[in-house]
Amino acid sequence: MTAPGSGIRFIREPVQPKTFRAGWVIKDPWTIVENGFVAVAGGQIRKIMTSAPKGEAIVDCGPGILMAPLVNTHLHLELSALQGRLPFDKGFSSWVAALLAQREAAGTRTLAAAAYKAAGSLKDLGVGLVGEVSTLGITQAALSDLSVAGVWFREYLGDESQNIHPGDESLHIRLQQGFPLSLSAAGHGPHTTSPHLLTAVKHRTRAAGLVFSIHVAESDVEMDFIAGTRGSGWRAFLSSRGIDTRTWPVGNKTPVAYLNHLGLLDDHTLGVHLLHVTDRDLDILAETGCKICLCPRSNQNLHAGLPDIASLLARNLAPALGTDSLASCGSLGIFDEMAFVRQHYRAISLPDILAMATVNGAAALGLGRYWGTLDKGKQAQFLYLEIGARTPADVMEKVTSCEI
Repeated sequence: MTAPGSGIRFIREPVQPKTFRAGWVIKDPWTIVENGFVAVAGGQIRKIMTSAPKGEAIVDCGPGILMAPLVNTHLHLELSALQGRLPFDKGFSSWVAALLAQREAAGTRTLAAAAYKAAGSLKDLGVGLVGEVSTLGITQAALSDLSVAGVWFREYLGDESQNIHPGDESLHIRLQQGFPLSLSAAGHGPHTTSPHLLTAVKHRTRAAGLVFSIHVAESDVEMDFIAGTRGSGWRAFLSSRGIDTRTWPVGNKTPVAYLNHLGLLDDHTLGVHLLHVTDRDLDILAETGCKICLCPRSNQNLHAGLPDIASLLARNLAPALGTDSLASCGSLGIFDEMAFVRQHYRAISLPDILAMATVNGAAALGLGRYWGTLDKGKQAQFLYLEIGARTPADVMEKVTSCEI
């Protein structure tokens, strides 16, 4: 497991022209340059070179590796205070009930303080870009104060009003195309958020040109509820929390097909988890251009299952990686997530795994023009890894196996 001080250095050059040199430069998951030079100016990358430019300041980082910062495409910082306090062995519904009780008992001040601390550790873990999802709305300040780049999603669930319609301006959502941090909105899931509210939130994000995030096809209870089979227990749970599901158009559908039926899937939608998908679901995702984020370690802990990465890659769906929260995962480190994928998916190529942690995540958040690779025009932010390597294959081996 990666930890602060473990050989990861975050480099950011906002203004001055200079050139960084390292033993290896990972331009993108498919291009590795030995004895590479990264020239930057005005906060952007100018070019990657194989020899030192004349007359420019050279910062020699060392014999290790320069690469793009990692992307944690889906996390919940506001649950960081619950790390180690929730059971994984009593089923997902029990975990949800425990989470709600523990979150309420902790209180907003404790949750916010733990979230701030967790956000402050991200760059030490090599994470430079995030898709942070906040139900309570308490983590935006932490990302802004700490200059963490990405998208902050305000998450909606339940049904704030059965009378909401897509153009209703009374639904107060603060949206902002921003740099380095955009503000967008998310629906929690098809089994927790009314179709009225989901449609209204998606309408607002679509009009603003922002990514809309939603958990989908994650749990057995979600699958049963949307299919209309054995969903009475979940329906009763929602009712106990004041959520009336009697008018929801569920039944004889998968969660992916349900969201598509509601018109929510397009190339500005980020579907998270996709643990239970059919061949038809995969077709729908490919046809709509829906972006995908997977959280394999969290899935194993909460559901004792893993997503079908090979099938997603076969459809050219370019999945990204996230950690979910510290309430369901041991760390917020994407190096750890890559190492887990390597261990459990032996057939997935190492460049594909690194792409999930970098370029795919940046694209999924709608920020591929700024981050994800060390191409010309991208932000002059990168990682230096204190790793000795002999060959490009050795570089890829060590980066994806958490040998830092």
